[in-house]
Amino acid sequence: MEKKRPGRKKKLLNDPDTLNKIIALGSQGLTSGQIARCLGVSWSTIDRRRKENEEIEEAIKKGEALGVEKISNALMTSARDGNVTAQIFYLKNRAPDQWADRQEVNHNLDLAGILSNANSRILDVRPDEPGEQLNLQDARERTNVRTNAQDDQDEHINNSDGVPS
Repeated sequence: MEKKRPGRKKKLLNDPDTLNKIIALGSQGLTSGQIARCLGVSWSTIDRRRKENEEIEEAIKKGEALGVEKISNALMTSARDGNVTAQIFYLKNRAPDQWADRQEVNHNLDLAGILSNANSRILDVRPDEPGEQLNLQDARERTNVRTNAQDDQDEHINNSDGVPS
């Protein structure tokens, strides 16, 4: 007498009828989990069996490929018949370099160089001795920095033969 095992009876997934059903379900765009649910098994069962049995894996892949073929044929027919949305979708996906809505731009900044350049332009106008006061003219002389107003004044003097107006 054979001993009964607890649980459900093991469902055969690699018989021709079930394989054809897997292909048909996959061609409708169903995922492996949805196919498993339609067959009355868990996702883990179909995942385990597809790893164990090449026929099941091939049936799932064939179903997916048939689904993509059906939709791409319908898209192409629709685009050829003048459906502008289908044409745009096709071009954006087949030639994204020319037809993408967004163009990606990469910028490379040398932040270390920018900061060191800015740091070199910082003026040190602190007095040499504590309590010493520096006026603006002294600070300019110590840092050799000239303002636009000083340049304009010097230019005006040079143009008028050294005599300020």
